[in-house]
Amino acid sequence: MKYIKAKGIEENEVYYFEVDERMVAYRQVTLEEGECKVSIAPDFHLIETEVELFEGDEEIPKEEFLQVWEKAVEPYAPSWKRTKQQMNISDTVIGRIEMFYPQGAIIRLGRDAYAITDYSELKRHTDPAHMYLGYKVEGKITGYDEQNYWLILDHCKVTGETFDASQF
Repeated sequence: MKYIKAKGIEENEVYYFEVDERMVAYRQVTLEEGECKVSIAPDFHLIETEVELFEGDEEIPKEEFLQVWEKAVEPYAPSWKRTKQQMNISDTVIGRIEMFYPQGAIIRLGRDAYAITDYSELKRHTDPAHMYLGYKVEGKITGYDEQNYWLILDHCKVTGETFDASQF
């Protein structure tokens, strides 16, 4: 992974990216006039195209990115801690497909609880007509992604039913 600090379009805007060798962003922090948005819940603010470097943008050390990242996600730590207390490894959970990220399919399990599952594996076991946002997913918690505050799901099945977000 590489780490990029990029100037934004607006004067007081700065982006921090974690990107792979193809410049696909996996994590992002956006700072704009004292406001901070991150690529995890509840913001889900992640560039959808490859990151392009422009004049003034620079590669930064991983440690610098992590320092910005940890400060940016700090307000969400209490919610993440509650999620881990309420949902244990080996629990079977039900949620809905919320979005697709480079890391996998993001599954919303509750008001503040999100999980990730392997997109390729999910696609392999799902009717193509049901690989869309809003469809109900059942899976087993197999771990915790401490960087992104997501539960890790495996053995997922898309049921073919839609799941209304108002149920959270």
